[in-house]
Amino acid sequence: MSRRGFLAATGIAAASAAVPGLTGLSPLAHAADPQSDLANLVNLRFGMFNHFNLGTFTNEEWAAGGQSPAKFAPSSVDCAQWAAAAAAAKMSYGVLTTKHHDGFSLWPTAFGTQNVAYSGYRQDVVRQYVDAFRAKGLRVGLYYSVWDRTHTVQAYNGTHVKDPYQAIEPGDMTVVLGQIRELLTNYGTIDVFVTDGYAWQMGQQQISYQEVRNLVKSLQPNCVMVDHGALSQPWLGDAIYFEAPMGIRAPEGNTFAAIQGETISRGWFWHPHTATDAPRSRDAILADLRELEPKYTSYLLNCPPNRQGRLDTNIVNRLAEVGAAWSPNPSRAPLPAQPLRVEWPVNAVAAYASSYNPGEFAYHAIDNRSDRNVETCWSTWGGGRTLPQTITIDLGGVWSNVSTLEYLPKQWNRTNSTDGDITAATIATSTDGVTFTTVATVNWAANGRVKLAEWTNRNVGFVRLHVTAATGGYVNVGGVHVGGRSARPQLVSRFPVANTVYRIESRASGKVLDVRNSGTADNTPVQQWPWLNNACQKWTFISTGDGYFKIRDQNSGKLLEVGGRSRANGGTMNIWGDSNVFQQHWAVTPVDGDHFILTNRLSQRVLQVPGASTVDGTVLDQWDHTGEGHQQWRLVRS
Repeated sequence: MSRRGFLAATGIAAASAAVPGLTGLSPLAHAADPQSDLANLVNLRFGMFNHFNLGTFTNEEWAAGGQSPAKFAPSSVDCAQWAAAAAAAKMSYGVLTTKHHDGFSLWPTAFGTQNVAYSGYRQDVVRQYVDAFRAKGLRVGLYYSVWDRTHTVQAYNGTHVKDPYQAIEPGDMTVVLGQIRELLTNYGTIDVFVTDGYAWQMGQQQISYQEVRNLVKSLQPNCVMVDHGALSQPWLGDAIYFEAPMGIRAPEGNTFAAIQGETISRGWFWHPHTATDAPRSRDAILADLRELEPKYTSYLLNCPPNRQGRLDTNIVNRLAEVGAAWSPNPSRAPLPAQPLRVEWPVNAVAAYASSYNPGEFAYHAIDNRSDRNVETCWSTWGGGRTLPQTITIDLGGVWSNVSTLEYLPKQWNRTNSTDGDITAATIATSTDGVTFTTVATVNWAANGRVKLAEWTNRNVGFVRLHVTAATGGYVNVGGVHVGGRSARPQLVSRFPVANTVYRIESRASGKVLDVRNSGTADNTPVQQWPWLNNACQKWTFISTGDGYFKIRDQNSGKLLEVGGRSRANGGTMNIWGDSNVFQQHWAVTPVDGDHFILTNRLSQRVLQVPGASTVDGTVLDQWDHTGEGHQQWRLVRS
């Protein structure tokens, strides 16, 4: 089924219309105190994680998407029993899997039918959970998987999703933001909001972390955001999440606010063996608590309810044993001062660099994707490339109150001497992408810790990081965040002017984008041709509202796109009807006063005249950015 057909069939289009402004900027929130919020989190010390969802009834850790919601059919759900067991263990809070990767929601969401309202248990489990835990004096956190295999909120990444045609689409933001709004509006104070299937699935750029964070903090300013991503540095949210069963544990000497997840049974969800297996031993749980408490890491112990909606007796008994033997250490020192962060990041739309190692191009500095032993980097390693090197980041518009840049060095397989860690650089900003002003000069230590640079709040549309020294003689950037720390950036302007007609002229050949033979059919090639003032050579730039543009042919009314959803170098250009998909979205980045790079949102490759051809009728394609003239375009109002 097509995306548009799926939305209509599940009622999501109607739901999004009923919730205005889902993809717009959320209202300004009163600034929270990050240090206090993180101190409150780590002072919770010990909590209960409850994996309870469709996988409980299908005997799957990761349930397949699109299954019948009727499979979720507990005879009852006794959240009061879960809360009593948590209190007996001297836990302080609970976290419920409101939606796992399959997409089934434990509350009656307005987005689709994969939820309790259409299940074998037609009651709001999230409501029962928050009420029961609060009745026991416990705090409440909610877990939410961004990856959703029913709504196909997922992207090809070569590992968990191997279908190259899977991609994030604009409608996915409607589902994600709409469901987060429901969870953080309807259930009272939420102390921690845990996301999963986000940084490690599609990355925090494709599903805009800017929009997610703005929404969360506008609704719940003191809520601590946590994302799974296997990092030991505070990068993917407010606090770190360590996943112990994956071998990701809080390191010795950790002073970053964190949560460490562990499971009391084999697997995160309940399985038929759970009731009879010996749970994690009392001594192992106590040892975990003793280890984590001085590391300022809250211990989140997963206790999976069974198909009757109750915790098995062996788990309840084990928790009682732990509670009888453990109490929090009142002498632990307060949480040390946490590093300053980009509290209000702006979602970058594109980036280009002076050079890169093949496959490690500039976009990887802004994709915010991370998983265990997997990282994407902008790297200039090898190939005889030397310093200095430069990366330019396009914020998709000019924003006010931009004051801060964070840099994440290489994290995995480090040598700690030749990892490309930046040790000296200048940072410059611009509002037009052409004239840059130096705002900071940095000298950073050569290690894997997150680095930060600050300057006075200013309007910024583009940020340039010019690296003059780095370990190993090359640059390796695992991630860059740009935004505000003391105030949330607000959009000031965008270019090109939306709904304005342009001809798009190649810098190298002087010829313009032209729809072959003035064609109007889907899949008609887009070529270069001398300017004849024809309607098939005139293009209207239409803002998508999030920093990208659709480029519409005046003659056919159809859009410029990368054919066949190609992500590869050489993918050719054609026109197609507006399908509101990423292969039809373009970042428009200036490189000098007259010329621009057009970067495709799906592939992150740039529009070019292949081989710098000057031949009439040459079909245009996409390629990694090289900085050459045949990849640069002049926009002339027509």
